[in-house]
Amino acid sequence: MGACICWIIPSWLNELIPNPNGPGWFVVYPPLPAFLMTPFAAIWGLNLNQTVFGLFFAAATVSLAYLVARDVSKKPAEPASPISYRTYIWFAVLFGFSTIFWYLSSIGSVWLIAQVIATFFMFLAIYEAFNKNRPLLIGLFVGASYWCRLPTILGIFFFVALAISRQQTRGWGKIKSALPYLSKLAVGAGIFVIFNFIYNYARFGTIFDVGYWMIPGVLNEPWFSHGHFSLLYITDNLRPFLTGLPILTSGIPYVQFPMAGMAIWFTTPSFVFALKSKIKEPVTWSSWLAIFCIATIIFTNAATGWGFGYRYAVDFYPFLFLLTVRGMGTNLKWYHKLLIILGIIVNAWGVIAINKFPDLHVLV
Repeated sequence: MGACICWIIPSWLNELIPNPNGPGWFVVYPPLPAFLMTPFAAIWGLNLNQTVFGLFFAAATVSLAYLVARDVSKKPAEPASPISYRTYIWFAVLFGFSTIFWYLSSIGSVWLIAQVIATFFMFLAIYEAFNKNRPLLIGLFVGASYWCRLPTILGIFFFVALAISRQQTRGWGKIKSALPYLSKLAVGAGIFVIFNFIYNYARFGTIFDVGYWMIPGVLNEPWFSHGHFSLLYITDNLRPFLTGLPILTSGIPYVQFPMAGMAIWFTTPSFVFALKSKIKEPVTWSSWLAIFCIATIIFTNAATGWGFGYRYAVDFYPFLFLLTVRGMGTNLKWYHKLLIILGIIVNAWGVIAINKFPDLHVLV
C-alpha cells in the first residue's frame, strides 16, 4: 500500500515511520481499510486491485446517498411517488458524480481509499439514525469511519445533537432524557477509540496518535513551519477551499488543477443550496455543528489534501449532502438539475484528465 516507493519520494509524501523498538516500519494511517482488504489480499496477494476494492464501497455509498436523501427529505406518513423517486436518483448522482467523491473513488490510493470507506461508514450511521436509530450501531459506524479517517470522529456531534433535539422534554431535561441513548452511542464509538489506543500503544508505546510527528524529516518541510496543526494555517486552507480555480495554459492539456485544491463551489456548485436548509430544523443545525467540528481539524492542518479539489472536505461531505438535500427539497427545479450537471462535467473533466492522461502535466 505505497511502501515500495518510500525511498524515492520526498519526506512530506513519505508516511512510513521507522519502528522505534526494532527493525521495520509502521504506516501512519488508521488500519481499518487494510483490515477490510486482508481477506481479499490473502486470496489474490499483490495482484489485488485496490482501486476495484474501493469501488465497491464507493458504489455502496452512492446507494446509501439515495436512501439517506429519501429518508431526510420525506415527511412522516408521506407516500413516495414516482416523481420523488426520480428526485432521490438525482441526489444520488449529485453525491456520486457531481462531487470530488468520484475522483477519490477512481484513484484507490492509500490516502483516498481511506476517505471513501470512511464516507461509506458515516452514511451508514446517518441511514441508521433516520431508520431504526439504534445508538450502539450508530456509534459503531461512526467509530469505523474514524478508524479510516481520524477527523470523522467529530461527526458524532451530529448524532448527539439530533438525539437531544428529539427528546420530548424541554430545556436541560432534553439532555437528561437523552443520556441512555448517548451512553450507548458513546460505547459504540468508544470501542474503536479503544482499538486505536491499543494500536498506537503497540506501535509507539503511547495511546495517542503521534505517528504524523514521527515521519522522518517531515517537520523540516516549509509548509510544516508551525507544526502539523496551527490556527495560522486556517487562511492557507480557506484560500483554495473558497477561491481555488483551474489554471488555463497555452499548451496541452490547456487546463491544470492546483494541487492545493479548488473551490468547493466550483467542484460541486449544488452545495450552494445547503445554505437554504432551514436553520431552525434539528437536522440543519446538527449538520452544521458536525461540519464545524470536523472543519476545526482539517482547516488547521498544515496540508490541504493535495489532489483534485479540496479532498479533506469530504470528511464532512455526508452532512453537507444532508443540508443540500434539505435546501433543494423534493421538487427539483431546472436550475437544481443544471448545477448537478455542471458538477458532473467538472468532476468528469478531472477524473478523465488525471486517470487517462497521466503523462500530461495536469496537477501543479
